[in-house]
Amino acid sequence: MRVATLVVSWTVFSSHATSAEDLAKALTALPIVDEVHIAADAPEHRFVELPHAGLSRVETCAGVPCRVLPIAGEAKAFAVRIGEGKGLTARATYVLEIDFAEDAPRTFFIINRGENSFRGVSCGTSLPDGLQRYTTANHESIELPLSGKVRTWRSMFRLHDRFAADIVPAKDGAMTMKPADGFWVIVCQAEDSIHPGSNGAAVASIRLRSVDKPESFDLPIHRPPAGLPQRHLFWREEMSDGIVGSTEADKRGLDDPIAWYADKVRNMRYLGIDTYTKDMLEFGHNQGWDSAPYGGSDWVNQTPYPERWGKIVDLMGKEGIPILPYYEYCGSIGAHGLGPQKRCLPLYGKKDYTHISWTENVNADVTDLDTREDFAKMVDCTIFKLKDRAKFLGVWLRPRSSQLPFSFADAALARFASDANQGAAVTREQLAGDDALRQRYYAWWFDKRRDFLVDLRARLVTGGLADPVVLYTCYSGEQGPDVQGDAVVVRGDVEAWKKLMASHPKKLPVRDFTEVVSSDAYLKSVLGFVGTWGDWEWQHAIPPSDPQRYKDVAGVLMTFPYNRIYTVSSAKAFDAFRGKAGLALERHNALNERVIPESLVGYFCSDNELAGPACMYAEVLAMANGDPTYLASLTGETLTRGFPEYVRPFNAAFLALPALPSERVTDGSSNPDVVVRRIDGGKDGTWLAVCNTSLEARPAVAIHVPKGTKKTTDAATEEALKAVKDTITMDLPPCSLRALHCSR
Repeated sequence: MRVATLVVSWTVFSSHATSAEDLAKALTALPIVDEVHIAADAPEHRFVELPHAGLSRVETCAGVPCRVLPIAGEAKAFAVRIGEGKGLTARATYVLEIDFAEDAPRTFFIINRGENSFRGVSCGTSLPDGLQRYTTANHESIELPLSGKVRTWRSMFRLHDRFAADIVPAKDGAMTMKPADGFWVIVCQAEDSIHPGSNGAAVASIRLRSVDKPESFDLPIHRPPAGLPQRHLFWREEMSDGIVGSTEADKRGLDDPIAWYADKVRNMRYLGIDTYTKDMLEFGHNQGWDSAPYGGSDWVNQTPYPERWGKIVDLMGKEGIPILPYYEYCGSIGAHGLGPQKRCLPLYGKKDYTHISWTENVNADVTDLDTREDFAKMVDCTIFKLKDRAKFLGVWLRPRSSQLPFSFADAALARFASDANQGAAVTREQLAGDDALRQRYYAWWFDKRRDFLVDLRARLVTGGLADPVVLYTCYSGEQGPDVQGDAVVVRGDVEAWKKLMASHPKKLPVRDFTEVVSSDAYLKSVLGFVGTWGDWEWQHAIPPSDPQRYKDVAGVLMTFPYNRIYTVSSAKAFDAFRGKAGLALERHNALNERVIPESLVGYFCSDNELAGPACMYAEVLAMANGDPTYLASLTGETLTRGFPEYVRPFNAAFLALPALPSERVTDGSSNPDVVVRRIDGGKDGTWLAVCNTSLEARPAVAIHVPKGTKKTTDAATEEALKAVKDTITMDLPPCSLRALHCSR
């Protein structure tokens, strides 16, 4: 309802939570420890080019000299040893900065061996991830505005105790370099066939700053009143913990592995992430908890450090951080566990569903009551036995391919006959040949999966968790569902991309962004059975999402996978996944696994983000079109963000809003690019989520507050906002979210 108009300037406040400029200035004011002018004719700092010397060149880009990696041909990299002889201290906090030219489409990657992190950057029309060799990547080209200037990528991190001595880490895992030696910073890019349309990396400078008081950069988080449901931000790292995985100290990045998890807390405080997630099971394997209570390795493989999870729980409990454990469950995989029994069978006669050998050796049947009891034991070990030491929010369950598949084993068929076929027995041959019967079987199986999750949630309640949530992620791959054979979706010059891909070895189809969104192509892909090939049964290995079965189910949500802009541009798609517990989104990252050869940098895996404010573009659109209450990220490596000045204001605003239903207000703002969603908090007032969905700043935007509002505050900072004659101006940065609280 339109009644009053509010004006505020977001740049007047001093808190780092309020403005990208504030944080950038504060970080820029930090003392420089070391700096490399990488565009110099003879750069110092042990400058190395890979795979051979002389492959880079110095050019003027964005008005300054830059070192450029030409895009043509093979993968390339250059590296410098930063901080050598500069008195670096293990466990101290630093900021790594990379100045790059944002004057042309570019995609490149940054490796920071000081914390062993990997991060990709894309600008302009360049594809955010590579055309990978053996997986899809949900390709998308968006005409992102190019500043024509040098932009700074920056990451705050804690320095490890030791690092790999060489650019390619030693095969035996030895880490012999110490802080006094400095650490390697590597800029690299994939071969041109993997990144068509990119102009290659162009870097002006690399510098390292020291942070004396990292806690001064903690992002203040102001929550809604305690009686209202809260939103949550969290992430899961897949391949990062190898840095503390060895039992030999000289093959770990840190002397004390738990210190590495303490670094996660420091990063959470900095970025404004409120919830901690760690994998309990990876492809079914125990990731650091004690399985002894139910038989140890005879039940679930015991790890070399079964005490680790308990120590992490103690850490999070001490820090007051809620925990949401993550499970890639496939049945217990010990010597006499449930998983190796492979109680699930494909429909058409093969013993395996897919050709992926490492996921075909075990599985579990959600229609089997033994599966409930098996997983309940894991929940007991990882949650119930530790629940008095920290707050647990619930369970995040994500089976990988063939782990919780459709089962056509005799026992499952017998259960179907008893439950849904009037006792009449069925055979696999009958199901294979009768589409109507097979559809009824699918429906029965989906109901049984829902029963499995509802039972799990009930056990969490009985076990003492207050209002727990069960999140279930159906899609098992890293990149999320694609559209039409891994098509390149283009918002911009579609014909130019068609010509480019027509000459490309992969010859991928190209689709227009508007057509993809208007046809709900992505939603159809998310809800549909995955494609298969040959005699394999991928369609049965990865049962699709069926969110309609959970509309009225308390505390259980199917998660909605997102990554590209087209995946968050349809309100209809979000509405399909909304349930009583809200809406849960999880970002699938394509990983870019091995797009940089191991011969250059060792094992490579990197997430990617769009440059500058566009790094939050997908999340702002998700808020405008769907208003998620849970936001998660499936992260391939150590979580780092290169543009924290845009990440932090979004996170602070997101967490300041209550996790209550919202409605889009048709006349909420004076600018069509600025979407306002209204949340009714009853006696606690009304909240407005103000979303600038444009890639450009939107100045002088009138925001209309509910009739009768006596006081309005910025919910993220608790700053009072004064309305003058019901109309003043709000200047909104590009791709930004603001949270307003209106009280009467």
